[in-house]
Order: sequence, then C-alpha cells, then structure tokens
Amino acid sequence: MANGGGGLEKSASADRGHRSPLRDYAVVLYGFILSRLALLEVGLLTESNIKPVTTFVKDQTFSSAKILNIWGAWDTGWYIDLAVHGYQSVAKANGQANWAFFPAYPALANAISQLTGLTAFEAMLAISNVSFLAALVVVHRLARAEFDKKTADLAVVLLCVVPESYIFSAAYTESLFLLCLSGALLLIRREKWLAAGAVAAMAVLTRNLGVALLLPYAWAAIERVVFDRNRVAKLAPRASELVRIGLGGILPVLAVAAFMLYLQSRTGDALAFVHVQKAWGRSFGNPFAAPLAGLLHPDTLQSADLVSFVMAWVAIGLLVKLVFMRRPRLLVLAVFLTLVPLTGGLASFARYTLVIVPLWLVLAHHLAARPRGALAVVAIFAMLNGFMMVAWTLALKVTM
Repeated sequence: MANGGGGLEKSASADRGHRSPLRDYAVVLYGFILSRLALLEVGLLTESNIKPVTTFVKDQTFSSAKILNIWGAWDTGWYIDLAVHGYQSVAKANGQANWAFFPAYPALANAISQLTGLTAFEAMLAISNVSFLAALVVVHRLARAEFDKKTADLAVVLLCVVPESYIFSAAYTESLFLLCLSGALLLIRREKWLAAGAVAAMAVLTRNLGVALLLPYAWAAIERVVFDRNRVAKLAPRASELVRIGLGGILPVLAVAAFMLYLQSRTGDALAFVHVQKAWGRSFGNPFAAPLAGLLHPDTLQSADLVSFVMAWVAIGLLVKLVFMRRPRLLVLAVFLTLVPLTGGLASFARYTLVIVPLWLVLAHHLAARPRGALAVVAIFAMLNGFMMVAWTLALKVTM
C-alpha cells in the first residue's frame, strides 16, 4: 500500500509539474491574445466606420493591408528609414535626422527582412508582438520573485490594458525595450552578471534610457561585493565572480561608446542623438515644471498632452509609494525612467511610462490586495485604451 500510495503521489506531482507552466502563464497568454484582438477590432472598426466620416487624414501608409497599416504612425517612418537606408550623414532642412533613434530595433528588423523576405515594416510588427509576449512572461516571473503570483498576474493585465498599450504591438521600440528592461532586472536579481550586462547593452542600443539599468546593476553589485562579505549565510564573492561583475557592468557602457563613436564618424558629432532633439522642439529643464504647470494653470495645458499629464502624476505618486517599500533597485530605475523624460516636458510621456516596469509592479502589488479597486482600474484603463486606439488609428496628436 505504501508503495502504491507513493506511486500515486509521484504521478500527481509529475502531473502538477507538467501542467504548472501553462497554468502559471495562462494570464499572459489570455491577456496578450484578448487585448491584441480587442485593439485590432477597434482599429479596424475605426478604419471602416469612423475614418470615412472625419476630416482626419493619416498621411503615412506603410502597408496596403489595413490590418497591418493601423499599427504604424509617427516615428514608424523613422525606424523604417533606418532599417532600409541606415543613418543619415546630414540632417534634413528642418534639422531633424534619424540619428535621434538608436540602432537595435531597426537593425534587427533589417536582419529579419533579409532572412525572411518580409518588408521592414512587417518585420518590425513581428518583433514588437513577439517581444511583448516574451516581456509579459519575464515581467510575470520578475513580479513573482519580487512579490507574489497575484501581483504578477495583475501586472501583466495592467500592461495589456494601460492607455496606449497598443504601442506594444505597433512598429515602435517599446516592446523590445520592455523585454530588455525586465529581463535585465530579473538577471540582476539572480546575479547572472554577464547575462544581465549583455541584456542591458541591448537595452541601451534600443533606447538611450537603457543606461538607467546601470543603477540597479551597480546597487546589486555593491550589495554583493560589500555587504555579503559580512553575511554568514552567503559566501563572499570569489575573484571569478568579481570579474563577471566588472565585465557585466562594462558591456552597456561599451554599447553607448560604440554608438557614439559611430555617430562621430558619420556626423562629426558623438552626441548627435542628444543635440538633434532641439529639432523636435525639446529642451531640458526641471522635471517637475511641466506637471506642476499643468496642475496650477490647467488652462495652459495642451489637449495633446492631457494623457501624459495624468500619467505623469500617476508615475510620481507611484514613485512616492515605492520609496516606502524599501526596494532600492526598483526605486533607482523608476526614478531615472520617470524624471529624465520629464526634463523634456510632457510630450510623449504617457508612452514613456509604458516601460517603467517598477511602477507597474508597485501598482499591481497595491491593487492585488484590493480586488474591487483592481477591477475598477483595469476597467478604466481598458476603456481609455480603446478610445486612445481610435485616436491612434486616426493619427491624432494625442497619441504621439
């Protein structure tokens, strides 16, 4: 009887182990599939029923297929230009140039296009959607490691429905950047130094804000090298690990340096990606100036910045909550990814918040203990995301 019982126990355990991955990530699959299908339906309905009776004209066409073309707008043209033609050597007459954008996303699209015969635009859509699905898996694992499964499930749902989450399926860099950020954070947590450094380097080459990953990396490295020496429960790092820590930290720095050297040879300005921002009317100042101005003088707030204004205050509020949660690695990354973009004002900030992983983990953790609040937030987010998808399909400035 004992042996028979043990056999049944082993069988049940094996069955649980076999089913566990699908059960654990069911929210990822359902969240991804249902949210993308809903957004696609909104986009197609906008194309067929709203667009014909409006005066809005989307002057950029990236595909003859409506089902694909709705996923491209604004900066998509710059990424396609980069993927097809590479970096310019001279700016346009208005001062704008494609060296404002980093190379990883268009380079990857070019490689896939060459290998598969897809257009650069189609390759970008494939990268974005695959990256978003992978990012949701990684975010789920990171949230479970930092908090618990309820937080992980809710974090995934929030990312799927947050206003402007359609960007994750568009020809933009957000999905790839989200994957790199969350992947690097998870690897840093596991003290996989070289792998974390390599992923951080990929993040840097995707978006310049990827350099923010040096902050949680440095914090984790200092904790490992300095504080773990005095802990009995954990062995002090060996020389080989110290080497890995150093090399991992150097990789993203080398990535930035390599891009700057390329720009120096191509344009004569190693900081061309910074200086060209003036052509878009961006200047850098106090990160709190624009949110405060919108709060104190709402009549001066432009309609195109309304969503970004709201998301700026949501982000600031979550930063405050994160301070009291004593999660320094998450905090330093969130502060950088929130305040640095705000130095340039509110333009596009709603889109920038999509990838601030620590803030979504904090919000999910807060709501996980409040089911009714969570349901309300998800419903409001999903509704606003639907309206924003309509605006995106019409290429309205509020979605820039």
